[in-house]
Amino acid sequence: MMFQPAIHLCLVEHAATTANVTPALDPKFRPQEVILLHSTEQDYHANCLEAVLKPTGVKVSHWRIQDARDVEHIRDRVLELMIEREQDDIALNASGGTRPMSIAAYEIFKEFNKPIFYVHPETDYVSWMNRRKFPSFNVADRINLSAFLHAHGAEVSQQGERTGVPKNLRSLTQELVNHAEQFAKPLAAINWLAQQAEENLRSPRLTEIQQGWSELNALIQSFASEGLLTHQDNCLHFKDEASRFFVNGGWLEAYTYSLVYGLRNTMPKIQGIQEIQDVGRSIELSRDNTGRAVKNELDVAFLYNNHLYIIECKTKRFVESQQVQAPDFDTHGADALYKLDTLKWLLGGVRTKVMLVSYQPLSSWDRQRAQDLKIETCTAQHLIGLENVLRRWIVSH
Repeated sequence: MMFQPAIHLCLVEHAATTANVTPALDPKFRPQEVILLHSTEQDYHANCLEAVLKPTGVKVSHWRIQDARDVEHIRDRVLELMIEREQDDIALNASGGTRPMSIAAYEIFKEFNKPIFYVHPETDYVSWMNRRKFPSFNVADRINLSAFLHAHGAEVSQQGERTGVPKNLRSLTQELVNHAEQFAKPLAAINWLAQQAEENLRSPRLTEIQQGWSELNALIQSFASEGLLTHQDNCLHFKDEASRFFVNGGWLEAYTYSLVYGLRNTMPKIQGIQEIQDVGRSIELSRDNTGRAVKNELDVAFLYNNHLYIIECKTKRFVESQQVQAPDFDTHGADALYKLDTLKWLLGGVRTKVMLVSYQPLSSWDRQRAQDLKIETCTAQHLIGLENVLRRWIVSH
């Protein structure tokens, strides 16, 4: 039978949020109480952890320190805690904190012969550091996207429909995927027209070049035949905002979401537990750790074995103007890559994996940049194999 301490002492640090919260949500390991050891600088992250844990029935208390870098001070504070709680069944989660925090807490718990465990950031396994007779185990995958993101300081303000590509639009979507090289340039032009129609659902007038562009007009007709838009007076009139969003690249987001959702029943399981535990799309986030809200959006995100995966979906290939038939490639690839890298470190760090799915090819510079930042990519003609790319990416380390 698994050893289940009644109290966890957690060392609060943003980078170790997952390792602090997921063991406390495992039904077979859930404590009655979590004590958060943190400085004033970590108040925001400690409060986020409390907001996630308390609704599950776990009592949360705070044990404050003045300086997360002062080993002697931290040792004294942990010693005070242990004297006060010496008779309690308490274990140290040594996964987080600054190095002085982890060293000081480890020394005191070892001195008091209290159990110490560590959650491996890659494997999600709990290992006992001073109780070798206790077996290691995989933390249960019980946290959902909203709680995971909130624990990392980002509150979900809105989510898109948890649906994939509508049945009546699947043939059109698959056609776009199958012929990415053929449709790349005309689709970029439609993207620009759809973006300009955001306020009144009516695009600018097509230029003479665009009016004579046979591939563009054929693609417009494909969208029109599905009832998403009409082509009148050399303008595109969108049926509604949902249709405009779909034409403006939302179709790729819906397609990617559908593939991830479909993988839930085909990915490997650990101890019989389905590992893709939650999937979402068009997730709007708000972070407010400095008194000023910062908003972000995740196109597609999911959790697998308590690790966060973020996918950015792009169909753009435009600059400020679409007055030419074949616009030059711009810097949007670099912008998307830097956004993903930033989100990675804000929302889980080394435990978070990010991917760029782009209908357009990336420049050689952006491909190298993605490699340097350890961002997976699937672009252009390779989209036809996106499902297999996702499957390999999810289980890779």
